[in-house]
Parts: sequence; C-alpha cells; structure tokens
Amino acid sequence: MYDKRYGSIAPTQERFEEKKQHYRELRDKFRADPRAASELAAWKKHDNNYDYRLLNENHRAFIPPGLLGKTFSPSFAPWEYADHNAPDLILSETRHSYIIGNVASYDGRQYPSAVSGKRPEGQSFAHSLVIPKDRVYNVVDPAATADNCALIREMQTHFVSFWNSPYAVGKAKMLARAKRALEDQDKKLRAASGGSPPAYEAVRDDVFAFFETTKPAFEQLTTKDFVCGFHVFPDNSIGHLHMHVFPHADAFRVHSTREYDWKTVPVEAILEVEREDQERLGM
Repeated sequence: MYDKRYGSIAPTQERFEEKKQHYRELRDKFRADPRAASELAAWKKHDNNYDYRLLNENHRAFIPPGLLGKTFSPSFAPWEYADHNAPDLILSETRHSYIIGNVASYDGRQYPSAVSGKRPEGQSFAHSLVIPKDRVYNVVDPAATADNCALIREMQTHFVSFWNSPYAVGKAKMLARAKRALEDQDKKLRAASGGSPPAYEAVRDDVFAFFETTKPAFEQLTTKDFVCGFHVFPDNSIGHLHMHVFPHADAFRVHSTREYDWKTVPVEAILEVEREDQERLGM
C-alpha cells in the first residue's frame, strides 16, 4: 500500500499506483523482448565481443561503443568496486551488497554550468546508493526479483541495519561522505582555469553553511524518512542495479535536483507488483 513517507516522490495512493504500473510496464516490455535473455547472459559473462543492441539503447551517451560487456565504469562497477575505489567511498558492506556515498555533490549550486535534463547533483541531502556485488543489470533483470525479491530485500535491509547501527556510525559515515563530496566539487571549481565561477563564489559560504545547519535534523531521521528507489530500464543511466537512498522531506531537497523523481520507483512499489503477480499466478 501507499506510504506517505515518500512525499513528492509519490504524494497520493493514485501516484503510488502509477509508480507500480510504470515498473510493471517497463519490466514486461523488457522481458518480452527476444534480445533480453541472450544479451543479459552475454553481459554477465563479460562478453566484450557481443553485439549489444537492447542494453545499449539508452546508454549511447554514457558508454563508449563496444564497451558494454566490459567493466566500463570501475567507479561504479559493483563486482569489483572495492578494487578500484578509495575505502572511504564504501560506507558499509555485507556478503551481498555495498552502501556507497554518491560521488556527486547533492548541492546543485556547485554545478553552475549544468543544464536542465542533465543535472549531475544528487536527489537529496546525503544521497547514497546500495549496489549488489553480483552482476545484475537493472531491476528488470529477472535476477533482481528472483526468490521472492531476495536481492532487493537484502539491499533494503542492509540500509536499514546500517542507518540503525550502534553509536550512530552509519549516520556519521553518510554525513562524512556528503561533506567530502561538497569539498571535492569545491576544489574542482576553484582549480579550474580562471578560478571558480562568480555564480558559485556568491553562494559558496552558504553551500557549506547549509550542510552544517541541516546535519542535526538529518541525524534525527528514521529509515521511514528515506526513499529507497530504482530507476527502471530504459530510464536508468548506469548499466547495473543500484538502489537510490535519500531523505524525502523538502527541507533536505532545497538545493538538490527533482528532475529524476518521475522515474524513481520506490522499492515498496516493486515488491507489491511482484507479490501481486505471484498471487495472480497462484504461486
């Protein structure tokens, strides 16, 4: 059923049903495509010579031609994430998944030249991601919802356990990663030829002040105050499964993008669709 905690992500029961329908339609379309099974099989074998057509349809702007079967983005590839990234990027780890902080800053003011439709900032304060260690392409990949959605349930449970960890360790790690992203983007802007843009310099102090004034409220959140959601193929921009995790309240989204809210499907919507379909099939 609809959960009010998703705020503008799903403000009504009707909107929640739309999210469910959005997922169901895209999932069914993908799985009915005759290319899907063979392309997923090749991708999971790291077949660099396979002629990927379906999986590459929405990634031409993100992945160079011919690289889809490869570990094309080590900074995101979960099957070898720990081998290619600084340890502080990994906030938590289980046997099945990682929690990582978003490399991009959540504050859109740090991207003064970004244009609508290609906003790089996160969807909210301290936007983080949960990624599986197994090579799973997207939530439409049957592996994502196999065994009564065991994998995505584990990803959600991982975040819940992390946030509720003793001595607020999880909260502290998320805050530290969020501040590091702000600092890294600040350094990039200031190191640019000619220095950082005047538009950014005018708000720079407030960017960091907002972080400090928002921290106390963030630390008081419960897991019910977070969206855990997926961007469903072909609306995804990264070719492997990952779950977005971020606080939904407007106070945490003042300087973050909402451009991707339309395609963010809450995990509860996906679980409900899968449950309904199993009941309909008598499983």
